[in-house]
Amino acid sequence: MKVIDRVGIIKKFGIFLFSLSLLNGTNFSKNIDPTECPKQYNCLTTFISPGSIIPGLELDLSLIKVDPPTPLDKVTLPLDKNGKFIEVKVDKNVFYYKAFWKGKEILISQFDLDINKRLRTLSNKIVQLISEPSPKASILTIIPKNILLEVIENTNPLTANVGYVKVNYNDTVGWVNRTSLSDDEYDIRYYKKNLQELVFPYAFNVKDDNLATEFKIIGKGFIVTDCKVGEFDCSATYRMGESSFGMPEEAVYFDLSVSDGKQYICEMRRVDFVGELQRVIDEHITENELDPFINCNLKEGEMEENTSDESMDTE
Repeated sequence: MKVIDRVGIIKKFGIFLFSLSLLNGTNFSKNIDPTECPKQYNCLTTFISPGSIIPGLELDLSLIKVDPPTPLDKVTLPLDKNGKFIEVKVDKNVFYYKAFWKGKEILISQFDLDINKRLRTLSNKIVQLISEPSPKASILTIIPKNILLEVIENTNPLTANVGYVKVNYNDTVGWVNRTSLSDDEYDIRYYKKNLQELVFPYAFNVKDDNLATEFKIIGKGFIVTDCKVGEFDCSATYRMGESSFGMPEEAVYFDLSVSDGKQYICEMRRVDFVGELQRVIDEHITENELDPFINCNLKEGEMEENTSDESMDTE
């Protein structure tokens, strides 16, 4: 089993290195403005999202000799004759978009871009769909509150909360003011609420299958009950922090003490809780079935000790 896992890891790392080489790109014109669309294309503009896959790994890239895009960089995406993004296959079932960035032609994953996001209309003002990204544009229609919209294009990074966002509402494509939209795809009743407010009325049953970890969280006070790691009982304390992966956001960390003497850290992000609450709204589950994603790992000191033990075993 370990040999198979290692082969899989090596293959994934190979794909990652290949992707980085694609991101490095080639010069398509020495004189072209980095933000300009080449004449032979129609293009859309968007931005690299904070917490995107490549920048978010915080790897030492000095040996790879690449200079990938960084969060908030502007990217221009050419469209084919059918108005679709130009995709290039980089591995089995893996496609990257063709793009122009800082004077280079590159390939980039859609998951690193703002256009991969969906946002909702807020209820604090009338949301106008307008003909162009300008305060002088004509009004096409009015969009009701709490409507989920896909980002087609944006004039500024979404996290800046300024400028305009192109969307499609009822088959009408237009622009909306960025401040009229939420920061994520979830119901606006959760907008701007912190984790303590979100979880207060609920109980969550969580499970990490990789480490056979499971426990129940009482939202009021993040109280942990019924804690198990495999066959062993555990206890937990919590602390608030920021997510260690994905988009930067609020997270809660549970420090688990197991009866066999081992120590674990489990991370749950705001999005993990909200995603489950959205499933309740959408009637996919009931409040008694809340089971958000959790990421558990051995504490660093114990990971090193286990690695040393495995090395001795192989010898």
